[in-house]
Amino acid sequence: MRPKESPHTRAAEQCSPEQLHVCFHCAGQLAYPLDWAEEGPRHWRIILRCPECESRREGVFEQTVVERLDDELDRAASLLLGDLKRMTHANMSEEVEFFIRALAADLIVPTDF
Repeated sequence: MRPKESPHTRAAEQCSPEQLHVCFHCAGQLAYPLDWAEEGPRHWRIILRCPECESRREGVFEQTVVERLDDELDRAASLLLGDLKRMTHANMSEEVEFFIRALAADLIVPTDF
């Protein structure tokens, strides 16, 4: 019989020093740096925060690991920007349709401007 795993055990298994964006506590994939400073020619001291469980983690990480975090942050930012563009387009399209219907129904007059 296998011992029962806690969420913390699963998080520790999923979190590795190679994946800084994964929370060491809850395994959420949204951890991001709060602060960072160089610790020599190929290392960085970084404070990471998880917005899902509010855990913080501080450590010194190799340049290659930090570059992977940077790539992940860039990827996530691109996804967010894409979502923002789609939402903005949807909202503007809705407002244009509303304005067109108001014009067609003669609900807008020159004094509205």
